[in-house]
Amino acid sequence: TYIGSIVASVNPYKSIPGLYDRAAVERYSKHHMGEIAPHIFAVANECYRCLWKRHDNQCILISGESGAGKTESTKLILKFLSAMSQHSLELSCREKTSCVEQAILESSPIMEAFGNAKTVYNNNSSRFGKFIQLNICQKGNIQGGRIIDYLLEKNRVVRQNPGERNYHIFYALLAGIEEREK
Repeated sequence: TYIGSIVASVNPYKSIPGLYDRAAVERYSKHHMGEIAPHIFAVANECYRCLWKRHDNQCILISGESGAGKTESTKLILKFLSAMSQHSLELSCREKTSCVEQAILESSPIMEAFGNAKTVYNNNSSRFGKFIQLNICQKGNIQGGRIIDYLLEKNRVVRQNPGERNYHIFYALLAGIEEREK
């Protein structure tokens, strides 16, 4: 539901067909926020419109408890903004994303390996905060960006609570070496 310019959403803990597909991106890109049903793409579209057409800097704050879907919401917003960027470039059907957009979208799993861990609430819980800055040119396409992590839960490196694990990267590194090297 909408609360002013805020969308309050619930993680359904399952995939819902058609909810985040290309057709949904197209549908929400053609409407102002509030004209059709509440959706994370509506918030992303409003942000994109204000940024590109009004030249106003924008900020999207994603908040929630562990397992609420903050990381997935971030990925969905990046997916929407990438689609709008592609549209502004009028890329051919063969070329789906630019190098910059592809790098931003592909960096998420790598960042998650270094900052996510298994907790009693979630098998892939972010143990840090993330600030993502995108630079969009006057034509409306993404030209660059940066990701800054902060407040990393450093105590997890040396101690985990019962039923929890260290950061995923340690397990990935250990899986790739021989037993005597471990």
